[in-house]
Amino acid sequence: MTIEVALFGTLGRDCERKTSKNGKPYLRLNVACGEGDATQWVSVTCFDPRAIENAASFIKGARVYVEGTLSLDKWTGQDGTERHGLSVMSWHTRLAQIGRAKTKSEKPKPAEPAPANAGAEFDDDIPF
Repeated sequence: MTIEVALFGTLGRDCERKTSKNGKPYLRLNVACGEGDATQWVSVTCFDPRAIENAASFIKGARVYVEGTLSLDKWTGQDGTERHGLSVMSWHTRLAQIGRAKTKSEKPKPAEPAPANAGAEFDDDIPF
């Protein structure tokens, strides 16, 4: 049985650009979906050519939209415990246009104080 999903999430780290054994490029993404205690981490393998072309934009904190096939993975952790996690094999991945985190920290420039004699340069007579 195949489960197809569409999800919005936030990248937990910069994407990794990889190449398969067949020489096909792909991206590895770590996506957080949900908020607070309901956050679920999803491992995404992306074969979307347009996303691979724009890999430099898939950085930590960016909001993404992903479509693909969902699966539940099981593995043994380094400590020997059995672990479970969600993964998506994605055919469509894009940066989300709404709610995307800022990628550069830009501080606003402080306003320069007005000169003490600002406005005193007028020597016109004031009519009464």
